[in-house]
Amino acid sequence: MALALALGLTAGCSASAGASPFTPAPHAARTAPDVAADPLPPLSKFVTQPDGSQVSTVSADYLFESSSSTLLPAAVTALAQILPAIREHPGPISVIGYSDGIGRAEDNQKLSLDRAKAVEAWLATQDIPSSVLDVEGRGEQGAQNDVADASRRRVEIVLR
Repeated sequence: MALALALGLTAGCSASAGASPFTPAPHAARTAPDVAADPLPPLSKFVTQPDGSQVSTVSADYLFESSSSTLLPAAVTALAQILPAIREHPGPISVIGYSDGIGRAEDNQKLSLDRAKAVEAWLATQDIPSSVLDVEGRGEQGAQNDVADASRRRVEIVLR
């Protein structure tokens, strides 16, 4: 410390005696950002799997309200985007529902099946014959218990 004083250095600044050695930073004014909801994911394409099947996946959060199997109006619009590919497909079509790990496994199994059936019912209103549709609920398959995982809450449409 003596060496610092001999060289005329003071700790932190060169302010005169008695004055505060630090100048506070000015207060920042932040405004909240404008955040818009994510748009529905594009469903106009199917992804080809190694086995040759084609899959289109959509989050159940876009299709249904929480704990509901009633299609939302926006879901019908999104599903209409993939309807041409479904109509052109000559083979069987699977509609598979999934859920996350929140709640009872039995309830999630029923919800996943009911959601798949809701998509099947909509496809039937679009003149897709029920004879080509296979509906399945896989419940919590692949989900962790008590984890709210949006990637697990989904409905897949598989062109086989």
